[in-house]
Amino acid sequence: MFESFRKYIAQHHLCQPEEKLLVAVSGGVDSVVMLHLLLRAGYSLSVAHCNFQLRGEASDGDEQFVRKLAASYGLPVFVKTCDTRSFAEKEKISIEMAARRLRYDWFAELMDKQDFQKLAIGHNKDDDAETFFIKLLRGSGLDGLKGILPLRENIIRPLLFASRKEIMAYAGKHGLSFREDATNASDDYQRNRIRHRLLPFYEKEFPGATRALSKSLEKLKNTETVFRQLLEEKKNRLFQVTGKEARLDKETLRALNPRAAWLYFLLEDYGFSRSIVEDLCRALLSNQTGQLFYAEKYVLLNDRNQLIIMEIGTDTGREVLINDLGHPVTKPVKMQFEILPNSPGFSFSSDKNKAYFDADKLVLPLKLRHWKPGDRFVPFGMHGRKLLSDFFADEKINRFEREKCWLLLSGKEIIWIIGHRSSNRFRVTGKTKNILVINLC
Repeated sequence: MFESFRKYIAQHHLCQPEEKLLVAVSGGVDSVVMLHLLLRAGYSLSVAHCNFQLRGEASDGDEQFVRKLAASYGLPVFVKTCDTRSFAEKEKISIEMAARRLRYDWFAELMDKQDFQKLAIGHNKDDDAETFFIKLLRGSGLDGLKGILPLRENIIRPLLFASRKEIMAYAGKHGLSFREDATNASDDYQRNRIRHRLLPFYEKEFPGATRALSKSLEKLKNTETVFRQLLEEKKNRLFQVTGKEARLDKETLRALNPRAAWLYFLLEDYGFSRSIVEDLCRALLSNQTGQLFYAEKYVLLNDRNQLIIMEIGTDTGREVLINDLGHPVTKPVKMQFEILPNSPGFSFSSDKNKAYFDADKLVLPLKLRHWKPGDRFVPFGMHGRKLLSDFFADEKINRFEREKCWLLLSGKEIIWIIGHRSSNRFRVTGKTKNILVINLC
């Protein structure tokens, strides 16, 4: 089994000899055997254990067992005690989901602080089969049905090649002690019912079913790998990415079939759920525009000809005061100021990144902020006040661009929609003595 273990790691490029590994050890046979195999292979290891406080003294016993096991190997050990039930109630999620979130969040924190390159988890071939049925019963697609991947980001699962029976045999051969979790015998959990009832039924009714399922899962994993490569190529062709903004041409999207499936996978990196994607598809079919669709960290604008995706901003209420025009401003926008005497030969530029004002009409400090509903100003060349929302609509400035726009104010008066239009009230006239020239860098 040791040689198979080493070959599996090499085949799937799970880790390199020089990398530091954090090994999740529950005390059960899988994690104990994985730790033993990794030690034999000569990796630099540390042990991590979560005490979920779900089984009273048994949970504390698991913790003590793992501490002693790590000490016997001379390995550093990290332990976290979690109030799993309280967390599940607070987040309104199942105990299983709460335990999963708690441990993986802690593992990620630990890896970052202690500079581990990989996290080793002791899932085996039987876990892979059980996960397939769990995902199948939830209505998952290829992404779920492929089962557990041997490598995902910085998480490795080097025991996926081995069955639970083979792992038990290895533990017996090498005299390895481990802890039995009494809940594994209970059918209160879905995974256990699949393990104790469903898989034995299939094996009894269709001999060889377990081996066939393992082959099918391997093919699904390979299919997923090919699909991901093709999807990445498609994304590179379709997405126009500039800074923190991504754009997709709507006409191209309408030609994709099945559209909802394509859109879901194209947008999955941004966290948009299937239900949100379905709403977006309906908007595309009806030719509606202007709607915003939200994920946790991103917002998507259904604009006239494009879908525009941006990270949700955090500075829309921010204000910056400019007290001294003798020095340039570097944040949130870069601007340089120059005050010049007015003269008959003064040259004005039509560049939208330059603005000219009657310096003697301005009141310091000037202020930078984003626009607010109800904001008005007098556009250059006009005399009446105009709502900024109407100005944006007339100039075909979409909602995202509006949110990114910075305004420059003198007192309570907007003197410049930066990069777009200045105010007529502060324009340079024949009576102007000093001109403030602002260059947007």
